[in-house]
Amino acid sequence: MSEGTGGKMLFSFLSGAVIGAGLALLFAPQSGKKTREQIKEFSEKLGSEVKDEVEKIGGRVRDEVDKFGEKARNVIEGAKETFSKKSRI
Repeated sequence: MSEGTGGKMLFSFLSGAVIGAGLALLFAPQSGKKTREQIKEFSEKLGSEVKDEVEKIGGRVRDEVDKFGEKARNVIEGAKETFSKKSRI
């Protein structure tokens, strides 16, 4: 799965969660205090899930940056070796 697809899935999930929670609150016959408690619990849970997803994505980005850095170092070393060999000729 590409990073773009993962981002779209996360956005879709969050959008659906927010819309669903809003509709549930609008149609739920309960006290304001109970509704506020539910909003607080929901926002804490959602915040935790978003944090986890961001950390996962951040880890994948770090891995890709590390891979790119290693490839760049290899190319630079190869270029140095080639230059060194040609300069000796």
